[in-house]
Amino acid sequence: MSDAGKPPELQTPMVLKDLAEDLRLYLPYPQNWEVHIQDNGPREYCHHKTPGQDYFHLLLPGEIYVQFGTAKLCLNCAYRFGHLTDDRLHWQNGVRRQRDPLV
Repeated sequence: MSDAGKPPELQTPMVLKDLAEDLRLYLPYPQNWEVHIQDNGPREYCHHKTPGQDYFHLLLPGEIYVQFGTAKLCLNCAYRFGHLTDDRLHWQNGVRRQRDPLV
């Protein structure tokens, strides 16, 4: 049997953690968005600056980020600008996002 499709063996055993809250995130408007994991390839930077900083922050190897066209956003910035939500009932509550800052 092939090992393809199996996650790699961990160097240290996994520790089960109790979650205080639901950590799932949702894209209320998923059309044209992609989800990626930054690898050890060329350095990539988030499309937005963190408030109080005057530089674009680095996407670290292993970091999950979303992409719209050529704009790559870390999950914090995507959440801050309303592209992601933690509202599981976003489809029912009618999430209203801010004006698209990618344009």
